[in-house]
Amino acid sequence: MEVGTVAAGRIGLAVLRRLKPFDVKLHYTDRHRLPENVEKELGVTYRPNVESMVRVCDLVTINAPLHPETEHLFNDALISKMKRGAYLVNTARGRICDRDAVVRALESGQLAG
Repeated sequence: MEVGTVAAGRIGLAVLRRLKPFDVKLHYTDRHRLPENVEKELGVTYRPNVESMVRVCDLVTINAPLHPETEHLFNDALISKMKRGAYLVNTARGRICDRDAVVRALESGQLAG
């Protein structure tokens, strides 16, 4: 399984550390790249943008702050780029996801959950 986090700050990095023992391939995207030794320790792959990350992930977890750049980031256009049947976990702010777009994706099967 391919798992990715949007943002790898304090919370996103903690999520990656907790997922490491589960034999999954880890990915992250963030404005600031993690130090090389941390990437090696976790076996995590840096993705330069969210679009390139969601294309390969079976599960995407959002751990980003809400600001103009992230508000409604997960809209119809971005969700359509995700793997069909992927899971989306938003542990951040609700407005990072367009609620109606998520509902449509669930109804169509684009998102499994």
